[in-house]
Order: sequence, then structure tokens, then C-alpha cells
Amino acid sequence: MPATPLPVNLAGPPLSDREAIADACYRTTASIDHADEELFWSAVTDDIYAEVAGTTVTNAQDLKTKVWDNVIKVDTIHYLTNMRISIDTPTTARVTFTSLAQHCRHGKGFEPGPNKFTTGAIYNCDAVKVGDLWRFKSWKANHVWGDGDPSVMVA
Repeated sequence: MPATPLPVNLAGPPLSDREAIADACYRTTASIDHADEELFWSAVTDDIYAEVAGTTVTNAQDLKTKVWDNVIKVDTIHYLTNMRISIDTPTTARVTFTSLAQHCRHGKGFEPGPNKFTTGAIYNCDAVKVGDLWRFKSWKANHVWGDGDPSVMVA
């Protein structure tokens, strides 16, 4: 039986703001890896500005429709690292991190051949605190390289 993805609000002691901002990064990418819409909506503002893989959007619904809905059609794993967080005010922050994202045609992960596409990206984001939850107001992905078959991304 597959494990259940963790909920938006984690059990245990409260997260520091820095940990909560990092968690917003993890919620965003985990929403794709688990095809978890609740995690997606918890991590972005309604008026998010995003640039991802040649697509620019100015609200959360467009981000979901034009990016998220397409990427969840393939099996993905996102690895985030080199995260740096600057908390500029009690409700605003800037985040940079790098990502290695592995994409695979659904159910073809163990088959050899042209089933995979891996990307390396640098992210620059602005986060805001909405109530007790940090969310992204802007999300800019600079895909630096790709390896494998990019047609994997075309559903």
C-alpha cells in the first residue's frame, strides 16, 4: 500500500518561519510528485506570477491549468537543494534553490529506452505569509539543462 502524502499542516511543534518557507517549497514540488491538489493550492497565492519552462502566468488557476495539470501526467521526482531564504519582513521573504527533476512516462520508470527526461533548474521566488501559512507570490524557474527525451513532457 503506498504511503499517504503528508498533509498541508504538519503535526508536531510549530515550524520556524525559515522552516515554514522551506516547507512551502517542498509543498509545491511534492504537489506535483504526488498529484496532490490540496498541497498545490496551499503553496501559492491566488495572484501568483510564475515563469516555468517557457510559460508565464499571472494567477494560480492558470499555473495549475497550464503547468501543474500537464506535469502531473508524467511520473516525477523533484530534489531540492542549495536553498537560501531571506526573511525580509515578518510577512515577506525571498527564496532561491536548485532542483533536479526527473520525469518519466507514466508507469515506464523501470523500462529502458526513451522514457525519461531530467532537468536542472535554478529557482527564484517571493513568499508571503498568509495567516499562519507561507505561500509563493512569485515563482521563477530557470531551467539550465535537460537530459533525455524532452517529448516525455508532451502529454
